[in-house]
Amino acid sequence: MPGGSQTDGPLLSRLEPELRATRAAIVDAVQQYRAALPAPRAGNPLLGPPRDRRIRFAGSWSVRLFGGGHHSAHVHPHGWISSALYVALPDQLPGTDGWLELGSPPSDLGLDLPPTQLVEPRPCRLVLFPSWLWHGTRPFGAGERLTIAFDVAPPR
Repeated sequence: MPGGSQTDGPLLSRLEPELRATRAAIVDAVQQYRAALPAPRAGNPLLGPPRDRRIRFAGSWSVRLFGGGHHSAHVHPHGWISSALYVALPDQLPGTDGWLELGSPPSDLGLDLPPTQLVEPRPCRLVLFPSWLWHGTRPFGAGERLTIAFDVAPPR
């Protein structure tokens, strides 16, 4: 990841009280997101899986980016629902610098498709989206950004 670092191991499995409280809040938010999804639809990767199972994580980590840092567009093949939880941001992000892009494939595919949605980062904002959706971030200037990310495992 250009311009930053990422934690090792499953962050939301750690036992520090702050991370346990964060995990509980995240599980609650994911349950609300899941409850608000449209009606089940067999075969649909987001709407098809059962919704009465407990929330399990396929991975969780934190990312620290510095000025110029960004995430190239990617997907999470082992997740059902992916995320970005903004913990800390630079004081100013001009224009759409540092914003999350959803739906825009990597530039090296040569598809030149614009994002279907741009999401402004804000402290404490949790963004949830299907794991199979292309996503990445725009570079930003000076400062530091800290996020927590996780993938909800497909229900079984």
